[in-house]
Amino acid sequence: MQISWNGLGSFVISGKPIQGEVSLVTDPYQNETGLRFPRTLSASLVVQSHQSEMADNLEAVASPEDKKTFVVHHAGEYEVSGIFVTGVNAPLKDGTAHTVYRIELEDISIGFLGALDRELTDKEMEYLGAIDILIVPAGGGSVLNAKGAAGVVGQIEPRLVIPSYVQVDGLKTKLDSEDAFIKELGVSKEEMNKLKITKSALPQEDMGVIVLSRS
Repeated sequence: MQISWNGLGSFVISGKPIQGEVSLVTDPYQNETGLRFPRTLSASLVVQSHQSEMADNLEAVASPEDKKTFVVHHAGEYEVSGIFVTGVNAPLKDGTAHTVYRIELEDISIGFLGALDRELTDKEMEYLGAIDILIVPAGGGSVLNAKGAAGVVGQIEPRLVIPSYVQVDGLKTKLDSEDAFIKELGVSKEEMNKLKITKSALPQEDMGVIVLSRS
């Protein structure tokens, strides 16, 4: 399985669950954010955590091989081309509709927390289940800050953590870098352009933190 980062909460997750490669894109953002969204992305599935310019550029994701891209933007259980997705209602602190997701691909479970701004409830944790790789917002502002994100990591106890919503050049919204988050966790980070991982290669003891460069 491979994970790359477009910026903000947008990731491309791809793998070969059955036959041939399939891809999923999370929270495609508008160029009005200050970041230019990639022009050449195609995916079988798009998951959207909330409605805002940071997550609603759905038309920017092309359909693969003339097949319609399936869009998930609310709670429920879905399966598309061997990718299993569970959406869990997790409204923001002000009551704004928001969904977090459990994504299963190649026997790896990924928790995608979108633009979450609070800790998870016991019920939300129960629906998400055990998570191997957690994608958690950590840049502050309208999403979790470093301390809050570290608290959510402590709730879930994943084997790998990938911070999202951290500062990059060009972004109009001011966010913190990942440094404060890494300090809160008290672990070292590994930086890379893309994460390529298999179930057997996941950390068995100490949790790992992966900081992805924007694609």
